[in-house]
Amino acid sequence: MKVMKLMLAVTILTALAANLVADDDYKTNEHGLDRRNMDMSADACVDFYQFANGRWLALNPIPEEYSSWGISHEMYERNLVLLREIMEEAAASNAPKGTNEQKFGDFWHTGMDTQRIEAQGLEPLEADLKRVDAIDSVEDVAAMVRDLHAEGASVLFDQAVFPDLKNSEQYLYYAVQGGLGLPDRDYYTRDDEESAKLRQEYVAHVSRMLHLMGDAEEHADTAAAKIMELETRLAKASLTNVELRDPANYYNIETLEAADEATPNFSWSRYFERLGLGEMESFSYAQPNFFAEMNRVLGEADIDTWKAYLRWNLINNFSPYLSDDFVQQDFEFYGKTLRGTEELQPRWKRVVARTSSSLGEALGQVYVERAFPPQTKERADEMIENLRATIGSRIQNLEWMSDDTKAQALTKLAAFNSKIGYPDEWRDYSKLDVGRQSYVANIRAANSFEMRRNLDKMGQPMDRNEWGMSPQTVNAYYSPVMNEIVFPAAIMQPPMFDGEADDAINYGAMGSVIGHEFMHGFDDKGSKFDADGNMVDWWTDEDRERFDERTKILIDQFNGFVAVDDLHVNGELTLGENIGDMAGLTMAYHALQSALEGRDPGKIDEFTPQQRFFLSWAQGWRKNYRPEALKLQVNTDPHSPAKFRVNGPLANMPEFAEAFGCKEGDPMALSADKRAAIW
Repeated sequence: MKVMKLMLAVTILTALAANLVADDDYKTNEHGLDRRNMDMSADACVDFYQFANGRWLALNPIPEEYSSWGISHEMYERNLVLLREIMEEAAASNAPKGTNEQKFGDFWHTGMDTQRIEAQGLEPLEADLKRVDAIDSVEDVAAMVRDLHAEGASVLFDQAVFPDLKNSEQYLYYAVQGGLGLPDRDYYTRDDEESAKLRQEYVAHVSRMLHLMGDAEEHADTAAAKIMELETRLAKASLTNVELRDPANYYNIETLEAADEATPNFSWSRYFERLGLGEMESFSYAQPNFFAEMNRVLGEADIDTWKAYLRWNLINNFSPYLSDDFVQQDFEFYGKTLRGTEELQPRWKRVVARTSSSLGEALGQVYVERAFPPQTKERADEMIENLRATIGSRIQNLEWMSDDTKAQALTKLAAFNSKIGYPDEWRDYSKLDVGRQSYVANIRAANSFEMRRNLDKMGQPMDRNEWGMSPQTVNAYYSPVMNEIVFPAAIMQPPMFDGEADDAINYGAMGSVIGHEFMHGFDDKGSKFDADGNMVDWWTDEDRERFDERTKILIDQFNGFVAVDDLHVNGELTLGENIGDMAGLTMAYHALQSALEGRDPGKIDEFTPQQRFFLSWAQGWRKNYRPEALKLQVNTDPHSPAKFRVNGPLANMPEFAEAFGCKEGDPMALSADKRAAIW
């Protein structure tokens, strides 16, 4: 599935007036907490999320072009403006052919050239569509899948070149389940009325897309129904999103000979020859049940169904970059129906995002020069080492973990690598050819370049300097196979990280994020990888059992949260992120105490450093959702909705209760027998 006006009603303002103090009664901090965001009428010990963010939530309706709105979107919007300036300057500069500036300047230019895009219509896909029309055998279907994969498209199944989970010094090719147009397999299998209606709307969308491509309406309806039947078969053979949280479910080494025998209708030998990996002897045939069903469907579905499926995949992959009729129909389903978004983003924002994803580090080099001062990295490094020391101390003092497992955990902690801001070595885009003739052609060239770049890793030494995100990405990540935490320059910006803010603010926002990523190395997934990034069991059986007992409490807590209507958070799906939040907060809080040792900054805006720490975390997660977007997140995303990322972990922390004077048994102060005490 493809990813992806602030107006205030007088009635809302009037309703709030009775509960909230006027703006003039607050001190507004340019660098730090803004008390105007808070609902001081709320009880911090009942609903801290509302206390910290209530006024902001009420006064910041979601812009029509978004399905949700929060701090990350505010930071993203600021980035878009800067990136647009960089691209426009490059497009107007007549930069020499082959330079990064020429490439992202031309990429931007073709994306904004609506006259050419409208005139071209379906022309960028014409050769592919003619080839589909000529298909008359299963081997023809498989051949086209091979060719589409070679240029980076995910059709029928997904793939990746990734470190070997059991030997992190070498790369491995992973073939994994995929082939679906809806968000995940459960959208095909749930039998409630709302899911059934969504499937009907999806089939109608597929039909409309095929009709726009020239199919007669009746033929398009029939083809869309057959596509749905095919995808449903693939979905029913797929693992659930909870099962996919177990890294072992991605690791199933097979020889090419054995894989060929398992799927006589799809030759893996020919597949890898097409990818330039003909010498490869084995790969991760990750989900055998899925591929068994894929093989059966290849043999049983008629050729017309496969032709319709391939045509649908082509248009589904490229519709956002074609003429306006395709763009709008794509948005009608994936934007409006699935996410509740009311309005398509302006073209310039969409083109900035696409250019940035295709030429991330080329743009990133210019971005960091303008947006990432060196002192930011220095202060972040200091915070990371303070957190590392705090985590080590707390692991050493755990009562439930044995000395043997502690020793392994501390070895892993010491081996963590941290990356801040941007890569030491920038990606080489010299083999990517970008021109001004076609937006889709540039996108396909970028996709093919990235696919080839990844395929070329096979048989090469592990590149531990590689980044999985561009510097302009507002996000962070932990890699278990690299045993590293990574923080792009874009997230190291106010209000998440502010060189002029006090320690409590920075530790509450960014420090907790750093702690979160550190502690992913010790969550239910990361704890299955050792200091070298290999998937091995380094825990004693007794320690693992005690760990699982503690995490089960967290699963049950989050299962009890109702996100929207009667839809509950999935405690198993979100477990890793919930562990990361609670453990990260705990570590950052105690790291702050270490940073403040020997000095007392006192209250700022009437809040102690401890209170400001927790308020900073909470305000970092302020977010409004459309109901559709919230349902999509709960059904598919391993991250809990924002409110529960605040209230959930804090209710388990005695440190929070002490800071705000909450009594045991208050909603935000769980009693000792109900708390999830892990790290």
